[in-house]
Amino acid sequence: MQRIRNRFLAFAYLGCLLSTSVHAKDLPALLTAPAGGVKVVIVYSSECPISNEYSPTLKALAGSLPKQAEIVGVSVNYDQTDAELKQHAKEHELAFPVICDRTGSIIKTLGVTITPEAVVLDDAGKVRYRGRIDDQFADRGKRNNHPESRDLANAVTLALAGKTAVEPWPKAVGCPIPAFPAQVAAPKTYARDVLPIIQKNCLECHRKGQVGPFALETYEQARKRADDLANVASDRRMPPWKAIHGFGPNYQYDKSLSDDEIKTLSSWAEAGAPEGNPAEAPATPTFREDWTLGTPDLVLEPASEFDIPASGGDIYRCFVLPTNLPKDVYVRACEVKAGNRRVVHHVLSYVDMSGQGRKKDAADAEQGYECFGGPGVPVHSGLFGWAPGNEAHFLPDGVGVSLPKGGDVIMQVHYHPDGKPEKDRTRLGLYFAKMPVKQSLHNAFALNQRMVIPAGDSHREIKARWKVPVDVTVLSATPHMHQIGRDMAMTFHLPDGKAIPLVKIDDWDFNWQLTYWFEKQINIPKDSTLDIIAHYDNSAKNPRNPNNPPQEMHWGEATTDEMCIGFVALVKTGQDLTRPGEVDDLGKIMRKAWEDEMKKYEEQAKRRAAEEKKAK
Repeated sequence: MQRIRNRFLAFAYLGCLLSTSVHAKDLPALLTAPAGGVKVVIVYSSECPISNEYSPTLKALAGSLPKQAEIVGVSVNYDQTDAELKQHAKEHELAFPVICDRTGSIIKTLGVTITPEAVVLDDAGKVRYRGRIDDQFADRGKRNNHPESRDLANAVTLALAGKTAVEPWPKAVGCPIPAFPAQVAAPKTYARDVLPIIQKNCLECHRKGQVGPFALETYEQARKRADDLANVASDRRMPPWKAIHGFGPNYQYDKSLSDDEIKTLSSWAEAGAPEGNPAEAPATPTFREDWTLGTPDLVLEPASEFDIPASGGDIYRCFVLPTNLPKDVYVRACEVKAGNRRVVHHVLSYVDMSGQGRKKDAADAEQGYECFGGPGVPVHSGLFGWAPGNEAHFLPDGVGVSLPKGGDVIMQVHYHPDGKPEKDRTRLGLYFAKMPVKQSLHNAFALNQRMVIPAGDSHREIKARWKVPVDVTVLSATPHMHQIGRDMAMTFHLPDGKAIPLVKIDDWDFNWQLTYWFEKQINIPKDSTLDIIAHYDNSAKNPRNPNNPPQEMHWGEATTDEMCIGFVALVKTGQDLTRPGEVDDLGKIMRKAWEDEMKKYEEQAKRRAAEEKKAK
């Protein structure tokens, strides 16, 4: 639904006094909470007597906080030198890191108005508390003779338990934030400021003949859509990147915009979209129209073009592509060449060794067969996927996906009709590993096939869990739901109690399913659990609900069914398939663990049924 936005919302960054969340990109790394923990930010002034009098309290607090809570000080004295900042911290025994906010940007982002004032941020950037440290002062110059509250300490305890202190939060007592020098910024222009953003984040799709509905290759093309560009960027609808910042590790291939980039687009639109000096424009990037990773070792494509009608609902079609490989290989990359980017939305691929994909293809009168949530057959492994903006890439050296000889690749293509009849013949380019593969990439998952979502329930919580049967190293995470999914978070919990967040989607959209590859691989020990928490809206108010009126929904492949799965791509830690006698047994180990879990569940279900029968 198109949201009606006022122009001033483009500057929502400056309105954080009413905000309850903070984007991690707005803050220095020192102010980002640790995974599974909280960051306690103390905003203070060396020129405020009350701030200084709180020094002993802050010293004691820093020594009493649990290890998951980190404290940092932010000085608002923008004109003090670094030496003065350190000297004040030393004299007042501030036993935690301190930084100086010299522009006022941190203060504005946090929504702080008084010194001293405390802010508690969780690892998703949510403000769990903002207010006084305790009740030592009733007013400026008025000390409370009988202080009793522990507002900040209590807020930290609640935040570590995933809770937010009850609002309204008690107001801080102290000195007003000093006025920062006026920042007079040069007007934003297309050539100097906006074009680099478009080139880096938009042109992949918004070029002639690509999937974007319009091109953004010239100033005039951008100028006439300046307001729209600012709006969809502020809403974070574009570029498509659903993972929220501040939850989970850094990701590769992240094309989301920073808050500074969003503000640049908004400022430019507000100023009337000036072109600026063309001489300041960066060089025009070049895009390869052939295979970006070079010539593939194997190209797979359907036997003929597939017809897409002019109108109707989205189409999910699975094409069975025989590989005819004479020997087993490992695939290190897969590049998707969408035949018709006007109608190809995204592509997923799987390795099928069962032959069941061929049977479904033969039973369907048209080329391929209809599919929705997945290929609808048991697969040997997932292969790779593509969505607009996702670039093809190689797996790390020594890692590959097993593709046994004689196997088929099932390519699922999501089509969306564009108003006129179209044809498509999408191809896959496979790149085989040239150097020895030490670790075979597998997909594991937590899922809940027993999910029940009652009709009318607008916030149904569904959980899933997978217990890790052996030490693994995780490379990526992929959330998956169908149409009434609203949000999902994926987190590993280690045997020692430590939580490692992977990814969180707070505005699920089935049309934008992405795999999130981590910048650094994550080692996960045996007996950890992959935990999924998801919510679903099965109400009549949900425009994406496939049923009208709403119907009770369960697990299934159909568009009117739902799913709750969190995939992770991983390898067996320490595996070296080049060693004599080493075998690729991770898939077997995971299947055995899954079968044991299912057997345990069935036995428990039988015992419950017997107990219920006996009770009757």
